[in-house]
Amino acid sequence: MKTNALNYLSFTLLLVFQVALLNNLYAQTIDTTGISIKNFPEEGFTLSMRDQGKAVRYFKDKAARYLKEKDTANYIHCMVGLAHIEQNSGNYNKAFDIAWNTLSKYKAVKDKRPLLKLYRKLGLLYGNYGKDSLALHYLNEGLKTGKSFHNSAKNPLGKLSAAYFSIANQYIKMKDYNTALIYLDSCYIDTSSNQRHHYADALYGYVYTQKGNYLKAESYLNNIISFFEDRTFGYQAKANSYIADLKLATGEQDSAMYYYERSLKAIDSLMVHHEIKPDVLEKLALLYFTKKDYSKAFKFMQGAKFMSDSLFNTQSRHNKELFEIKNQYQEDLSKQQELITAQNNLLETKDKASFRLKLLIGALLVLAVIILITYRLKSRMKKMAYEQSVIHEKNDAILEVKNKELTANALQIIEKEHSVKELLAALKGSDPKKHQELSSKYKKSNKKLWDDFNLRFAQINNKFYESLLKLHPDLTSTDLKLCALIKLNFDSKEMAEILAISTHGVHTARSRVRKKLNLERQDSLSNYIAKVVPEKN
Repeated sequence: MKTNALNYLSFTLLLVFQVALLNNLYAQTIDTTGISIKNFPEEGFTLSMRDQGKAVRYFKDKAARYLKEKDTANYIHCMVGLAHIEQNSGNYNKAFDIAWNTLSKYKAVKDKRPLLKLYRKLGLLYGNYGKDSLALHYLNEGLKTGKSFHNSAKNPLGKLSAAYFSIANQYIKMKDYNTALIYLDSCYIDTSSNQRHHYADALYGYVYTQKGNYLKAESYLNNIISFFEDRTFGYQAKANSYIADLKLATGEQDSAMYYYERSLKAIDSLMVHHEIKPDVLEKLALLYFTKKDYSKAFKFMQGAKFMSDSLFNTQSRHNKELFEIKNQYQEDLSKQQELITAQNNLLETKDKASFRLKLLIGALLVLAVIILITYRLKSRMKKMAYEQSVIHEKNDAILEVKNKELTANALQIIEKEHSVKELLAALKGSDPKKHQELSSKYKKSNKKLWDDFNLRFAQINNKFYESLLKLHPDLTSTDLKLCALIKLNFDSKEMAEILAISTHGVHTARSRVRKKLNLERQDSLSNYIAKVVPEKN
């Protein structure tokens, strides 16, 4: 055991040494020019608010130019711009790939200033997916990088308020409002002038609304919208929703509806902050419902449901590989090993030439080569075993995340079904004809949603049905569907909603399945399914 531990430690040290050497070589290859951030094309971000297609071409053309000129700083900023556009378009996986690959490639540069925006972008992307620890890690890396150059006379990055703002926004997502206020205070501390920090004030307003201090919230949100609208800044979508939340909390329903609709208009016209659109639509639906405008309430609720489902499907289709390890260092390490092998071959050639003169030295060299080859074979076998274990752990983690997303999506569908049914019931008395028409559409749409849910489950857990039927071939398709819901830990009421049967019917179906599985009275059906059907694909 001690020998294996020492061998593993030696292999780890060797690998760390090779990666460090690779980073140094990469830095020497790439970072050959000075940093010239003043030349960075900031107008690309402004262009992205008007025409994203032109902005993409703009950043790509600039990136090609700066790559050719070996202008590392401006090239990194161009890639951040491309990631920003993909994120606003809902292509989170593509945005993540651009940011992560750029970081992997240029992390070894001597001057870390260009990485500040890159760290912030990765932090925001991880935050969108609820990966709070990773989001805070990269946001704090950006803050750390900014602080290291903050007092420098050559600092081109400006104030640290943007880094503090991003961290505060992440803590708000985590509902840690007190910590968020500390970082928002830092935004103003970092600003030497008395100029208003509109972005920070918007978040102050939202936080104090959530904390119930409506007077303080209003003082921060007062006259804030014109700043963003006059400059066509996309943040006006969030600012309007924050004001609407305050109006709703203080009982000003008409004002809340007005600002929610302005937020919705900004989202659609500027193509920004799509992540808040389902929440805005749902709040508008509830407001129209309280005003007994059931037709508009139903329209907005359908829109919220469609947008929520679209975001889920987009993430599943385009972003299913988001949390896979995409470590560019592996390819770089392979190239470095080839370089080391070539260098060793050159050394061996020189040694063979001197072997004729010094027999003893030649014998020692041969022995050293044999030891080196043996060590490399052992190291390679250990590396392969380690990579296999990482792949299995990664697949298990991905499967767990996907099943949790699937369960959460089903629960959202059930919750929204209740709301739609209530709206239909309210509409029945006022407009029976419209009620009958919408009920028919709702049933067809609802059936398609659950069919899609079952299809996504089968795709994610592709070995589930096969393994279960292998043990119990007499199970019907209905039995298999019930087993799938048990695997996802749904309770009887939720199963009844999905299967369109009564709760009593669910209990009867469970009893039927228990008999087919030959379970005794004291045996747990849930535990049996978890044990006999492995979760690995």
